[in-house]
Amino acid sequence: MMKRIETVIFESEQEWLNYLCASFKKIVESSLSNALLCHVALSGGKTPFPFYERLTKEDLPWEKICFWLGDERWVAVNDPQSNEGMILRAFGDLSKKFQFHGWHLSEDPQQAAFLYEKLLIEKIGDPPVFDLVLLGIGEDGHTASLFPGSEALEEKNRYVAVTSNPSNGQIRLTFTFPLLNRARQAWFLVTGKKKQKVIENILLSHTDLPAGRLSVKNQWLIWLNKEPSF
Repeated sequence: MMKRIETVIFESEQEWLNYLCASFKKIVESSLSNALLCHVALSGGKTPFPFYERLTKEDLPWEKICFWLGDERWVAVNDPQSNEGMILRAFGDLSKKFQFHGWHLSEDPQQAAFLYEKLLIEKIGDPPVFDLVLLGIGEDGHTASLFPGSEALEEKNRYVAVTSNPSNGQIRLTFTFPLLNRARQAWFLVTGKKKQKVIENILLSHTDLPAGRLSVKNQWLIWLNKEPSF
């Protein structure tokens, strides 16, 4: 039976950010008590941007944190849709202090995916185990770039895959469940009430939805239950 997702709901944006930052600091501290580096997979989109900005004000051992990207749109880093570009903007000058690995390791997406998986194994191990994976949830129930009906949902061996957004055909690169499900902890970051129905289905472990198929033992849904100001 799939583990129940722990849920924390906030009505205040400030309380939501305070909780995220305090929890993140605990994970880093715990990870570094057992390892030289804390490996975190970041999510893209608009939702985590203020969290990343807020983290820049925290006193953390940044040189011991290694950030990765759980998925990416296959666009130039300076494109407004780029997750890597968003993260670099959010962290600003602080990004020079920590390690960060983006997906753009080749001009070809298939080769880039191959090289990213190779890098994951070299830097973290085989299998790669993340201390924390940040994820979002789409209104269709997708998470990372694992969309309903995608062949990538059935991947059993590879840690990454090249896929596409079914609504517009945009090429995406994404972590797969063989990688995501090994994480020590996963957070779904959600804002607003528009996704309430899909969230209810995920909490009921509806495995027809990609986000409902995550089987990380320690899952948290950290929800700002109002329309964000950002």
